Amino acid sequence: MQEIRKRKIPLTEALMSDPDYILQHVQQGALITPREYSNMRSIQRSNEGRVIDLLDKVMDKGEDTCQRFLTLLQEPEVQDTFPRLKKLCSAAALDIPIQETQNTELSEYRMTSLPRGHCLIFNYEHFKNLKEHKGSSEDAEALRQVFDWLGFRVSVLEDQTAGQMRAALRRFSCMDHGDCFVCCVLSHGTEQGVYGQDGELVPIQDILSLFNGASCPSLVDKPKVFFFQACQGTRVQGAVTVQADCIAGGTHPETDTFPVHSHTLPVDSDFLVGVATVQECVSIRNPVSGSWYIQSLCHQLREACPRGEDILTILTRVNQEVSGREGALRSQNGQTPDPRFTLRKRLVFPVPTV
Repeated sequence: MQEIRKRKIPLTEALMSDPDYILQHVQQGALITPREYSNMRSIQRSNEGRVIDLLDKVMDKGEDTCQRFLTLLQEPEVQDTFPRLKKLCSAAALDIPIQETQNTELSEYRMTSLPRGHCLIFNYEHFKNLKEHKGSSEDAEALRQVFDWLGFRVSVLEDQTAGQMRAALRRFSCMDHGDCFVCCVLSHGTEQGVYGQDGELVPIQDILSLFNGASCPSLVDKPKVFFFQACQGTRVQGAVTVQADCIAGGTHPETDTFPVHSHTLPVDSDFLVGVATVQECVSIRNPVSGSWYIQSLCHQLREACPRGEDILTILTRVNQEVSGREGALRSQNGQTPDPRFTLRKRLVFPVPTV
């Protein structure tokens, strides 16, 4: 898979002279189904676009199909038709034992569209009746920059009422999506959900359910990624010199409670939900520099995406970084983020080259 991805541009240039020929051979080799073959041939696209679709389809099918495709490209008949393949796809150039390679890797979600998809950020800093959410705008800007860099079309909505938030979510769930959808919510909350600007709660389940396979067909078989900067309880572990990120309505007026119950994550496939901390604990937000979780997340995405690391590896690095931080008082430090997922493939965010 990596060999095709690394050589995608030259492979496209080599094969686009006769896409029907390579499509026929790929179908005859059972690398794609007859229906997929018919669909690719029937779509009105340029020769370049049809080859790109073919390469994406092959990569979507996993490592075994990729290796069989590379083997096909070395056949004399194919290389006679596409002379540039002789150097590009020789066994020495690929430096892999193509004939003996077994399927030992997970397949990856397609991530080739530009823009990749939508990234929707709800940022709450000012509320009608709740305490000001200082530092949240630092998190929103960090998220905006990193997902714009990763090729997403980013929308930031500020201080929405609960009704406005629901309307925006419904609007985005009805859109055509690229390869992925990302949603980030930065707000106060309770065990029942997150607050809108007007103090009304929006249940987390309501947010997630709008993007499952039944509600959003455009995202079927595509990753749906949600990040919530909020607490999951009222137990304060952070330093007293920084703010905890919520309204708990009791002993700790600066702490947000965030639901962690199993029903908050739909059973539908292809969801990733990252929350700032584990059950019963608060998350830490600095009023000046932003939250530990979101700032670490953005830092790790910038460091690891160019290396091709998948999102679960990146989130493990976030867990390591955040859990190692200390507040001003050692007795009150500590936070560990809590990612939950039903992903079925590796989720990688390649950095666009154009």
